Amino acid sequence: MDLNLLTIARRANLGSKIIKAFENANNRILQIENIINKVGVSSEFSDNEKLQSREFAIIGLVSVTEQLLNEILHQVLVSHPKKFGNKKFEIDELIEEGSILELFYSKANQKLLDLAYGKFDRFVKNFTETLELKTEINLELIETVNEIKCTRDCLIHSEGKSSELYFSKVGNKARARGNNETLKIDNDYYTQSVTSLKTFISDIKMAIPDKLLESNMSYIFKQMWIATCLNSRLNFDAVWVIESSSMVRPKNIEDEFGFSSSEMAVYNLFRYIYSGSEKYKVDFAFYFKRWKPQSKEYQIAISWLDNQFYF
Repeated sequence: MDLNLLTIARRANLGSKIIKAFENANNRILQIENIINKVGVSSEFSDNEKLQSREFAIIGLVSVTEQLLNEILHQVLVSHPKKFGNKKFEIDELIEEGSILELFYSKANQKLLDLAYGKFDRFVKNFTETLELKTEINLELIETVNEIKCTRDCLIHSEGKSSELYFSKVGNKARARGNNETLKIDNDYYTQSVTSLKTFISDIKMAIPDKLLESNMSYIFKQMWIATCLNSRLNFDAVWVIESSSMVRPKNIEDEFGFSSSEMAVYNLFRYIYSGSEKYKVDFAFYFKRWKPQSKEYQIAISWLDNQFYF
């Protein structure tokens, strides 16, 4: 069984989801910046209130960055389950989750949880390897972002004061000499933090492989066709025309090309994905009777049923 075929339909929107995640993160950071800028120049707020706004901003900025990384890593893992590595799944786990696809989602969530409690450089290393980033992220930048994250943790858990955990995580990036010292969140630190986090996010985006960003409906539709028995009968380009990343059209949707009844079941799946027409609606009872679980045709149908998309 090809695990990546079981999730191939999920990859139809993977590229757009990654791009949207970056857009959302950048928009939220801009919103935080705008609020802090307004508070900073306003005479209506005291210095202490302005300090509190910067502290809340650091908490928000780090949360936005973490959510972005977690969302992308989760999307890639459940779309490319082979990236879990050689990990073996227990039968009891499969029974508990109900299906292999639900097990993928559960394992992705567990991996994110495990990474969240580890060191940030380990998370970045795992993120880099899983996505196969085109370039490695600058180590100095990773250490700077890590210190900002640890400052956020101190703001939440120790009233903004340094702790043994803080020193154990930040190393020579520590901004205090000993435990229980207040970590200064002045304008300079806030500004530098915003710049560092935005640079980090930008560097990540620039390093995302094209094969992930270009994972769109038309490309995946073609890959699904190529994986089936239909491609041995007719090349994809003989039947379909790709007009854009989100549109594929048949050259003649009525032509049945002399396909057998089993092949027609598969062909109707593709015609239905294109048209959504009841005329080509798939009889899945017949489909799964003719195509067994170990077949690519079966796995592709299961994948599409789990993540349906249409043109």
